[in-house]
Parts: sequence; structure tokens; C-alpha cells
Amino acid sequence: MNFLDQGKKDKRDGAMYLLTLILVFLSFLYGMYTSAYIAEGHLGYSLLEKIPEGQEAIAFGLQLLPFVFGFAILLLSIKFLNKRPIRSSFTIRERFDWKRFFAMFALWGGILTIFLCVGFAMQDPIELQFNSSKFFPLLLIALILIPIQTTTEDLMFRGYLFQGFATLGKISIFGKFPFASLSKSGLTGILILGGLFGYLHIGNPEVLLLGKGIVVYYISTGVFMGVLTHLDDGLELGMGYHAANNLFGVLILSTDWQVFQTNSVFIDHSPPSFGWDLILSLIVLQPLIIFLFYKIYKWKGVKEKLMK
Repeated sequence: MNFLDQGKKDKRDGAMYLLTLILVFLSFLYGMYTSAYIAEGHLGYSLLEKIPEGQEAIAFGLQLLPFVFGFAILLLSIKFLNKRPIRSSFTIRERFDWKRFFAMFALWGGILTIFLCVGFAMQDPIELQFNSSKFFPLLLIALILIPIQTTTEDLMFRGYLFQGFATLGKISIFGKFPFASLSKSGLTGILILGGLFGYLHIGNPEVLLLGKGIVVYYISTGVFMGVLTHLDDGLELGMGYHAANNLFGVLILSTDWQVFQTNSVFIDHSPPSFGWDLILSLIVLQPLIIFLFYKIYKWKGVKEKLMK
């Protein structure tokens, strides 16, 4: 049994997937309402406007609060609605493999650090803005909430929904369409969910500034993490990549136009552009990372897994 087949462990009808999606969506809406209520009703500002001086870390935490609600509801739904072990949506292994997670975390974090050094060497307009009174509250909040945010997205797109493709046949309305059998292909699920992952980022400020080209990067990254998940039979590698990427962008190097405005150590004042680092990641580094871990973990039956 591979990771995709884990969805077959569900003890109830596949309609529970639809109910879970509705509940998670409603929990996000409730989290957004709660964040707005706290900000506007108790702190006196809107999260959609310029954040007052000294409130940046708290505002950042409120922006991520909906993921806490979504993550909790998703875990409870897997356990009680779908009646299967939560671990089965994370990995095929008996335990979550933290060595895999931290191997990818260290690799991608190291690559991003090299990108930063190259930016300094190329005299990019990168400014040191470290302020201990602002950074350390941000550090605390980010170390707690960023992993929840990235894990929620990974569990939903590369775990729960990806495995859900294996149960589409349980829902009678899907049994009448070729899509139910087509969904058994790992590659089909990876491409569809990678596209959905990219599409859901279309509201980010980066898309308005850089155009639809950046959506291609988001879709590619979603597909990349989906391939890692399917070939390695677990979320560990993709979660390590995602967590390192977001923590670096929040804590180490941010821009003044990205979705999260934070008091990071450095800030890049370069005008919005689809930079060389994104192009290099898309065309070279993501395929190389897949090949590297293919060699390290000696993945078997790659073609069969993707196409079967």
C-alpha cells in the first residue's frame, strides 16, 4: 500500500470528505471573523490597512489565526468523521519521520541563505532592519504559527485531498463518470491539486504586482511537493520545504510588497519582479531536489506510482 492508498482506510462513505471540506471552510471563515473582531474591536485597527507601529507581530499572528481553526477541524474530521488514524494522512510509515523533515528543511534553508548571499554580492538593495524589540515577538509567533499554517496546507492538499481521490468511487454520483477511475492515477491528483494550490494564491499581493506568471511558480511548487509526497509515501519532505521557505520569508528576508509584512532581519527593496531565484528554483532546483532524494531514499517504481 502506498500513500495514495491510505485513503482507502476510511471507515465511512466518501461523502465524509465533502462534509470535512465544508467544516474546514467554515472554520477558516470563523477564524477570519475572530481575527478581524480582535483587531478592530479590541486593538483599534484593521488588518487590511497599514498596521500601527509596534503592533506588527500581533497583527501577523492574527493573520494566521484562521489556520489554527482550520488545522484543528481537519485533524478532528480525519479522526472522527473519516474514522482513521491521523498519522495515515501524514505518512505511510509507522511514525512521522522527523529526519526526512529536517533534512529538507536544512537543505532548502541553506539554499535560501545562499540566495541571500548572492543578492548581497550582486548589490541588491537589501537592508539590515533588525530590531530586537520587534523581531523576538515575531520570532515566537512565527515559530508557533508558521508550522501550523504550512502543515495545514500540506495536510489538506498533499494529504487529505490527495488521498481522497482514492475514495471518489465511494460517492455514487462520481461512479458514473470516468473521473472516478482517472483519479486513481497519482499524477492526475498531483496536477489537479497542484493547480488548485496555485489558484488559491491568486489573491496574494504578489500576483497583482508580478502578474499571472507567479501563479505558474505556485502551481509548479504545488506539483513539486505533490511529487515528493507521492514518491516518498509521506508529507515529511514537502513539509520541511514549505516550513523552511515560509519561515525564511517571514524571519530572515522579506520584501515591502509580499503577502506577509514582517520585521524580518533583512528587507529587500528591489521592485517587484519574477527574479532569477524563482526561475532557478522552478527550472533547476526543484527537479534536482527530487532527483537527490530519489537517490538518497532509493525510491522504487517511480513510473508505476505516477501513472498507475
